[in-house]
Amino acid sequence: MKPISLIILVLLATAAWAGIFDPPDNDFAFFLRVNGYDDETNFVTPSSIALDNRSGKMYIADTKDGAISVFSTQGVPKNQYGIHEELKNPLALAVDKQGNLYVAENDGGPIKIISPKDEVTTFDPQTPKPGRMTFDRDGNLYVVDRDNNQILVFDKDRQLKLKLGGTGDKRGQFKKLEDVAVDRQGRIYGLDSEGVPVQVFDKKGKYIYRFGYRGEGDEDISFAAGLFVDDNNQVWIVDRGRHALKVFDRSGTFLRKFGVYGLGEGMLFQPADAKMDTFGRIYVLEAGARRLQVFSLSRPFEPLTPVGL
Repeated sequence: MKPISLIILVLLATAAWAGIFDPPDNDFAFFLRVNGYDDETNFVTPSSIALDNRSGKMYIADTKDGAISVFSTQGVPKNQYGIHEELKNPLALAVDKQGNLYVAENDGGPIKIISPKDEVTTFDPQTPKPGRMTFDRDGNLYVVDRDNNQILVFDKDRQLKLKLGGTGDKRGQFKKLEDVAVDRQGRIYGLDSEGVPVQVFDKKGKYIYRFGYRGEGDEDISFAAGLFVDDNNQVWIVDRGRHALKVFDRSGTFLRKFGVYGLGEGMLFQPADAKMDTFGRIYVLEAGARRLQVFSLSRPFEPLTPVGL
């Protein structure tokens, strides 16, 4: 084989591994894109997204820019939070049923709570470095403890009711806990970027099972960056390393992969976080492309079937 032919084959293989030649998925259609708060600014290091379905707002945390940008779910800019709210490097966001925005910062410290009236209070999460957060249907708050690889659960009065996890290789422990999600039955999902990708606990914090493998295949997780559970109890994992979203049923069976590597419209480059709204649209925040893209599913309220069925 001539050297130039070998080089072409290597380039083609590399492109295929990166997903450049993956066919577009008609079930995952581009809807809109947001590059920054206005036409003159761009996100710097977007890290987290939160949706307030009741008010129709979305919030995007930009860690290095030190700001949280507020948009309508149609991408119309509404407001920004930053130095006036004493924000330095917002890392993680969550919104409760009353529309209060919870903000954890990269440097740690108390969680800041911004009310719908833009009043700022603080909450002590009993860890110096809180991370990603989520709420369940009953108003309980789940916080990633980045210091101890634990999930902290607070009741609706914000009293600590449960701790689970810890650092290690054993079942129920995490190497690097990245995110937390809760399904409709109260099962708790912890996402690990260095160990087994997903571990599942019951509502009392008892370990149940774990699933997923670290790797580069469609069913594998290269770099687990975020997750959420939809109303069909399907687990959506943001795979930053493979520039894609991977979907599993609650037992860990792989269902679908969404995403094509690239910077073009509808393509993904290093996604960092994702959420789904009540219309079944998927909001994907990309750290590499420094933008938000929104996608619609052709059958948003139907369970996905495994590939090939």
